[in-house]
Amino acid sequence: MTTTDVPSVMVIGNCQADVYRDLLRAAPGVAVTDVRPVYEMTAEDLPDLHADLARTDVLIVQPVRDDYRGLPLGHRQLAAQLPASATVVLVPVLRYAGLHPYQVLIRPPQDRSLVPPIAPYHDLRAIVAAAAGDRDVLQAAPDPAQAHASARESVEALRTREQAHGTVIASDLLEGIPRWHTINHPDRRTLAEVFDRILAELPAGMIEPAPVIGDREPLGATRAPVDPAVEQALGLPATGPRDWLVGGARVPTREVVEAHLDWYAATPGVVEEGLRRHAARIELLGLR
Repeated sequence: MTTTDVPSVMVIGNCQADVYRDLLRAAPGVAVTDVRPVYEMTAEDLPDLHADLARTDVLIVQPVRDDYRGLPLGHRQLAAQLPASATVVLVPVLRYAGLHPYQVLIRPPQDRSLVPPIAPYHDLRAIVAAAAGDRDVLQAAPDPAQAHASARESVEALRTREQAHGTVIASDLLEGIPRWHTINHPDRRTLAEVFDRILAELPAGMIEPAPVIGDREPLGATRAPVDPAVEQALGLPATGPRDWLVGGARVPTREVVEAHLDWYAATPGVVEEGLRRHAARIELLGLR
């Protein structure tokens, strides 16, 4: 243990990691070090970050490539700054498209901060419609084979990432078709199970009793619609939602689609990047 009175824990990652960090803050007998998300860090953050890492007993981190954004922020580079006795827990970035087969994230290379209005997720049907000038594709719905293939792809992709980086295992949790809010906002049951698996990697007795999520949905502020055709194809109950929920407010799906199409017309490069990056999924879903 470092020189602090209680074990020091640092959590680095995206919004999913924020949930784990918030839970650890509620745990007795540990000190959680607050740091900026890795995608917001600059060279000016490095001295303080390295100093904090040198006093950290447990680093919980999502895989980050070496020299991310030109800075030594890869997970291996961060771990090298820890005391020799420290514990490192690698946690996979969770993504699941089973309920939302057409939903993707796109980071245009000219400006990776660009996001569409209202809801920061893209629909491949709108991307293809914008590229082809054909709005008929907006009515596409997956057949059972496509829906199951999309769900399997998410499981296999996560399993590949787990094996590549040696992370905590979470891919088995996707096999039961969990009710996520968006492709990267898991439901509380998934987050709770992953958090329990993180705790199992920590030194014995370090966190007791373990904090729990309870009935709240920590990543439920934005919820994407679920197509009835997807529920039917996957044999799920028809529970929706059918429109977007953004900050607790209902937004009709058609309104989001139209806003995104207008945004694509005014924002060069996004459609092209979507077609390039997600060509395999577009083909899998029969959109081209």
